[in-house]
Amino acid sequence: MLFAGRNNWMNLMSYFNPVNPAILSKTLLLASLFPLLGCQPNGQNTELPPFDGERAFAEVAALVEFSPRDAGTPAGWKAAEHIAKRMEGFGIAVEVDTFSDMTPEGEKTFRNVIGRIPGKTDQWIILGSHFDTMPGIEHFQGANDSGSSTGVLLEIARMLAGQVPDIGIIFAFFDGEEGIAHYIPGDGLHGSRRMAGQLRQSGEYKKIKAMILLDMVGDKDLHFTVPYNSSRELVKEVFGAAQATGHRNRFSLTRSVITDDHVPFLEIGIPAIDIIDFRFGSESGLNDYWHTEADHLENISAESLKITGEITLELLQSLTFITNPE
Repeated sequence: MLFAGRNNWMNLMSYFNPVNPAILSKTLLLASLFPLLGCQPNGQNTELPPFDGERAFAEVAALVEFSPRDAGTPAGWKAAEHIAKRMEGFGIAVEVDTFSDMTPEGEKTFRNVIGRIPGKTDQWIILGSHFDTMPGIEHFQGANDSGSSTGVLLEIARMLAGQVPDIGIIFAFFDGEEGIAHYIPGDGLHGSRRMAGQLRQSGEYKKIKAMILLDMVGDKDLHFTVPYNSSRELVKEVFGAAQATGHRNRFSLTRSVITDDHVPFLEIGIPAIDIIDFRFGSESGLNDYWHTEADHLENISAESLKITGEITLELLQSLTFITNPE
């Protein structure tokens, strides 16, 4: 992902500003379209078990075994296969979308991993994470960027497998998020641009009610810096989920924008949010571990993954009605 200060992004923000009518008109529908989770038709609550941060950490550790997993490399492809097998093991239908795209270094082959838990309607919510690592960094694990978010999504997938939501859930593991030339046109976001383009071309984007992106969520000193280019309605929902789980103090809404995998979905009118802690460093407020060999397992924690998982599950519980299979 690429971070930019507000003054350098005024033109971009004029489109992504959450009060943009094209986006706001969709996000305002969320409250009426998403019934509350946890209350079945018979009035009984559906209780999910607590999110297990240790399990999520184990998923990160398993993914790190494929490091570095740069996009378009054999290790990157093996990482995609690993994620697909994990999802299949949970009993979730999985598709590996293999495609080619141009990069500043020429054409590369990428693999998105897409899992689906169908709902009672034809509507969907996307939960997203990238799994590739930034190339060119010696001894790079990418435990936080991108292992942490992938581990959280895999644990959520395990927990929700077998559930029947009113609105279906798509687990999207993107390849090729990392840019190698400062995100010039066509650089980075390959997997998310691919999926958004497919949704746009097929018309299925109209059925996507929200896109929730997790990125860099394992920092031991966890504090989420939600970027300005996020759907206003989803920001409210996320902050509400954080409040409900006792973690509101871990969130700030910044006045800066971040180029990340939520952007292609915003561009086609899907409400999207980036739940990210973009201060991953040796001291509070610093980001000096980002894209360095210090991004390893010792600098993330199961507790931070647990907090992220709790918030994300609470968010889903406010957006979609999940019941046990009939």
